[in-house]
Amino acid sequence: MSRKMLIDGETNRTNEEGIHYDFDLFVIGAGSGGVRAARFSANYGAKVGICELPFHPISSEVIGGVGGTCVIRGCVPKKILVYGAAFGGELELQASLIC
Repeated sequence: MSRKMLIDGETNRTNEEGIHYDFDLFVIGAGSGGVRAARFSANYGAKVGICELPFHPISSEVIGGVGGTCVIRGCVPKKILVYGAAFGGELELQASLIC
């Protein structure tokens, strides 16, 4: 249903009459926190469901991706860029030693 809503903007509820969902925990968003909560709960015997936007390799606000904002386009990519930038001085030093 969520995929249909993303494509059409509305759903046809007539085919979903009588369907019953029973979860102990329903997680909205499969980011690092959502997946961890779901796994922890499932390990203790809870019946868990996760809702996430359809997968796409480039995550955005309207195109999903398991991993969430932090992993895909937030904290982790930022840390990689900051860590890589720390090598600039060392590369300049190495270049001056070679010539």
